[in-house]
Amino acid sequence: MERGKTLKVRSIEFWDHYAKWYRLWVEHTSYYKKIIEALKGRVSRGWKVLDVGAGNGVLSIPIHQLGCEVVALEPSIGMRNLLREEMLKRKVWGLRIDPRLWENVSPEDFTDFDLVIACNTLHLTKMAFQKALEKVFHTRAKHVFLVYEVDSLFPPINHFYENYKLIFTKSDEVEDSFAYHHLGEVLGHWESLYGQTLKSEERDELKNRILVHRGHLWLKHSSQVMMCCWKRIF
Repeated sequence: MERGKTLKVRSIEFWDHYAKWYRLWVEHTSYYKKIIEALKGRVSRGWKVLDVGAGNGVLSIPIHQLGCEVVALEPSIGMRNLLREEMLKRKVWGLRIDPRLWENVSPEDFTDFDLVIACNTLHLTKMAFQKALEKVFHTRAKHVFLVYEVDSLFPPINHFYENYKLIFTKSDEVEDSFAYHHLGEVLGHWESLYGQTLKSEERDELKNRILVHRGHLWLKHSSQVMMCCWKRIF
């Protein structure tokens, strides 16, 4: 929908409230499948890994299950609650949760790490994206794995960082659809996104986009993501 409004996705309060919708989305999407496959192919057992903006652990948990020591950095209490639920459900023990904002973290806290992951998170910080990414490299982690959605409004990415070599890039289309159980969820989700009641024409637009499939109401969508991996060479 074209609304000319800014989504308040940068605030912790937004994610605390939005966690229930994120759970609904992640339960029905294969968005992360290709990302997880690419990440698993570049990780070794025993690595120390930092996941910046870990959310519900969609990347942290699979990497932990490979035998890595994972720190999940997640400042939203709503998302941390989802992460703890996932850990309990999947019988994951030993994954460490850090509630700090990336803005408040010192790079020196993670200088002995083998890998820092940032998947669709750095642009949500109060830092500019490029500054947030530079801070990742200031950790001097042995590897950096970045994922971001390719968008015409997204700033160009600097691929060159001192002491690091870009060793992997891949652009892929990922499924980004949203499934709902009833119309009330559809409207509630979008009103939550925009922080106000939808206009009648906006409701009608949503209704016209809905597809019914396997007992769910679907808003079909796909996104183009770019995956990049750097290795420290000095």
